[in-house]
This record gives sequence, C-alpha cells and structure tokens, in this order.
Amino acid sequence: MKTKWMCRILMLALALHLSACGNRQENVNSSENGTVNMEPQSVEDDSLEKLENTGNENREMNVIDLQDNGTDKNIMAVSTVKDSVFSGKVSGCYYAGGSRIIVAADKLYLYDMGKGETIASADISMGDLCVQTFTDGYFVVGQGKAGRGNGSFAASESGGINGYILNKDFAVQDTISFSGLLSDDFIVQITGIAVSQDGKQVAFGGLQGLYLYDVSSRKVRTILNYSEEGTAGNMQIATMDSLTFTGNNTLVYAGMATDASIGGDGVSVYGTVSTDGADLTITKKGDYKIDTEEVQKGGNLLIMPQSFDKNNGTLLMLDTISNTENTMSFSSRSEGKDGVYCSGQGKYVAAAVLEESSVTINIYDTASGKRIHTETVQDSNSTYFLRVPQILILDESGTCIVVLGRGIDEVSTLITTFDFVG
Repeated sequence: MKTKWMCRILMLALALHLSACGNRQENVNSSENGTVNMEPQSVEDDSLEKLENTGNENREMNVIDLQDNGTDKNIMAVSTVKDSVFSGKVSGCYYAGGSRIIVAADKLYLYDMGKGETIASADISMGDLCVQTFTDGYFVVGQGKAGRGNGSFAASESGGINGYILNKDFAVQDTISFSGLLSDDFIVQITGIAVSQDGKQVAFGGLQGLYLYDVSSRKVRTILNYSEEGTAGNMQIATMDSLTFTGNNTLVYAGMATDASIGGDGVSVYGTVSTDGADLTITKKGDYKIDTEEVQKGGNLLIMPQSFDKNNGTLLMLDTISNTENTMSFSSRSEGKDGVYCSGQGKYVAAAVLEESSVTINIYDTASGKRIHTETVQDSNSTYFLRVPQILILDESGTCIVVLGRGIDEVSTLITTFDFVG
C-alpha cells in the first residue's frame, strides 16, 4: 500500500478477483510518469489457473500514451474476467475504509485489496444502497428486495428501506426496518439516512421532520419538525434529502427550503443541526442547485455536486471541521454532469466525462484544485457508456476503481483499475 510496488500488486489482485465477467486479466503496471504498461499475466497459483482455464475468449487491452497540458493521459481498453469469485451480477462497489471495499452482487462481500481476496460476506441483497463506515463497523442502507427467504436479512417488504449495522468482521449486529419506524411520515430517499461515528445512533429525514433512532433502545425521537422548528431567518426547511454526521451529536444536511423573501419559492440549501434540534443553520446557494442524491463525505470534506440541469463545471465543497466552504472549477464547464466522486479520505475528487465508446476520468487534488491525472477507459460495446459509471478512489494507495454497466441488465459488469500519483 505504501510503495509503488504494492500499488501494482493491489491492482493485479483486484483485476483477478473483482469482476463479474470475462477471462484472463492483464497486469497493469504504472511507471513513475504515469504511463500504463500492459503485460500478460503468468499463471503461478491455483486461483490464476482457474481463471486461465475458463475457455472464454480473451479481450486484449491496448494503451496509447498522450500528454494533456502536463497531465498524464492514458487510454485503456477494458478487459473482462469471467467466473468471478462473486456470484451474480456485480451491482456496485463501495469504499469500506483503508484497503477494503464492499462489493454488492447476490449478497454483500467484504473485499480486502491488500490481501487480494474476499474476507467475509453477508447475506444481504438490496437494490439501490449506500455504505457508510463508522468507528467499529459498517452501516448499509438501501431498498429491500422481495423474495429472499430462508433466514436472509433481505427486506420482508418489497421496496421497503432497510438498514444493517455490521461489525468489523462483517457480521450483522442490528437490522432496522425504516418502513415501520414512522406512522405519520415517509422517508424520501436513502441518502437521507446516516449513522453516527460511534455507531450508536442513526438519523433520518422524512417529509415532515428529522428523526433519531437509538440503536441500543431501538426507539425513535423527533429531532426537528420542519413546520414548527425548521426556520432560520426568512427560510424554512422543506426536506433534508442528504445527511451525514460530523461527530456523534452534529449533522450536516443538504436539501430544499422555502424562502419567504422571494415569495416562498423553493431553493437549494445546506446547513447543520445538532441531534437535540438546536443550532439549526440554513445556507442558500443561489443558482447552485445541489444534487442531494450525490452528496458524499470523504474524511472531513463534504462534496456537493451540482444537479445535472444546472451544471456549469464547478463543485461546492464544505470543510465540516471549520464549517468553511470552497468551490472547485473543473477543466471545462460541461465537466461534472456525468458524475463526481470523492475519495475515502477527501484528498481527491474525480469527474467522469462520457463519450460514445469511452469514459474519461479526471482526478483533482481537493486542497489545490489542480487536476493531477487523466485516464480514459474504452470498450467496443458502447452500451457501457449509456449511464454514468461508479468510481472509487483509495487515498492511501492512489488507486482508482472504475465500475461500468452495473445498472444495465443487458451487459455484464466490468471493473478496471488504474493508479495515479497524488
């Protein structure tokens, strides 16, 4: 993890184990100047032999080195690996702290890139989901799927929102059915649910208010009723669609509010509130419309991408410790509409740019705002580029994971990795 050689080993391990389709993977080595060299991978152990002998046609990778304004730019064709260690179609990958990621397929897998193997799994199957880490484990929340019995942790109600608290060993410690917690309110989206850093509380926003679930007592109390206590200045909270804890007693939210100074029209806002309902702040962002489903937290940094229809190539960021905001400008005004992604520790953000048969990923340093790396992943099947990709960035190793086709039933999921120098 801490040397260039270890980064290469990690990328090879992921390429061999972390994909839902294909045959033999190429070894991706990065030179000191960021150039990618592709070498055929030799067979040296039983796991490699198993992948090698699948009988599937190998798809070669081609690399073209380009220079782009002093930034290394590499074009890499996607290779595929079939007969993966994961059963079923991979529907997503999620940062799980350090070198670990969580892979969603027929169930959830905890994958350690340092070891190059799946180290645990949980019989949880959901549609859309979010993964959050806390001090002693993981919090997974999403839309449940019907039809998985035999003791599965899957939702008993089709479309119900469920949360799972897992320890560091990936064993489920608590299951929360959010559909049954409120009798007179409704949770709008899963991004409006967050776990505290100690894992003892779960906050969630509804149409009428903000609530807190105590894990030990399994009781719910109201933090804030929007119509009665959700007012600051001329603005009143309408929804809190995205939530994250900045400690055990403070929340940052993004959502919508009505502004009495402009006739009660809805405006995009963010702010903070304590778990006792005090110290509510509401910050209006003018013409900047936050895409609340894409708000992400990396370390102490909260990134708030713009909504697709308002995108102008800028990104709003908030330092949750100092409560100061900053704006980053991408390379072009159109950049950002195809996805913006924050690294696990908040050191980097990536912006995707989709084209007919490729996706280009620009990686930026959040402290300086400088673009530090550009990588283009391409494939002959343009179906992979009809939807925004999923991108994970691991700060410690300087590794980027690109997931394509996860939400497209017509194709298998493709996963590729590259490294970069921060």
